[in-house]
Amino acid sequence: MNIKKYLKFSVMIVILACMMFYTAGTAIATAISGEWETYDYSRFDNTTYLYDIGGNFKNIDIGHYNGVLKDMESKYGITYTFILVDDYNDSAWDLAACIREYAGYGQDYISVVISVLNREYDLYTLGKGINIMNDNYVEGMLDALAINLKDGDFDGALDTFIDLAKKMTDSYNVDSRVITDRYGNKIYASVDYSNSTKVRFDLVSLMWWFFIGGVIFASVFTLIEYGKHKPVKKAWNADFYINDENVKMSVIEDRYLRSHETRRRVNNSNSGGSGGGGSRGSGSTHTGSSGRSGGGGSRKF
Repeated sequence: MNIKKYLKFSVMIVILACMMFYTAGTAIATAISGEWETYDYSRFDNTTYLYDIGGNFKNIDIGHYNGVLKDMESKYGITYTFILVDDYNDSAWDLAACIREYAGYGQDYISVVISVLNREYDLYTLGKGINIMNDNYVEGMLDALAINLKDGDFDGALDTFIDLAKKMTDSYNVDSRVITDRYGNKIYASVDYSNSTKVRFDLVSLMWWFFIGGVIFASVFTLIEYGKHKPVKKAWNADFYINDENVKMSVIEDRYLRSHETRRRVNNSNSGGSGGGGSRGSGSTHTGSSGRSGGGGSRKF
């Protein structure tokens, strides 16, 4: 049996499958990322923290609030930005990630980006911002912002962001368990994420797993085919296979036994809704269609 034949065949299958997957993934990524690659990021710079592209604020003194966000950066060592745009019709999360990168903001980052045209708003975090904005805080801020945004109150949304950003950062620094938003709603930071994992789509990771799975498949396929054709020990005559030229067979029987066991882990998670117990968790991270990673979340309004 020629083992090289089966090895080459299985490797060809893996290579062909990887090429097809890579081509499809590249085409999808190109189609998705077309808008964020061509968007004009030159208008953003790391000395400005508040933007209103389109004139959506009503009574906001941009210079004053920009100073407030700058003072917060000096106090906490984290960059906070609030950005309104009405000329973008794609994922606000990806836009926030790209703005942070192209504008040159720091690695410790908390930002709200509102795509008015797409009616989508995002809370984007990076570095220490991910640790501060655990999943409960992300959901709590998004809930609070929704109260303003559903009525088109962008002024109120800015005030809500600044209020909660300060409280959540202070809460993280002193390891407190609960804060209250502008509307009297309590947001609990106490949550244990050790028993729950959020799985998010990651094209690069998926390709790596696909490649590793292909290598495993090729190895197993080759070994199986090799085992099927493994020759018995050679002999020149039948005397090798019999004893004293007298073979008596009364029963010939083959038995194949196989068992299959499936186990499923039961996850237990504490919501922290009662305000007690649990360890301080950190926020989840994911990778958007732009290929950039960070924490936070997005919603429609």
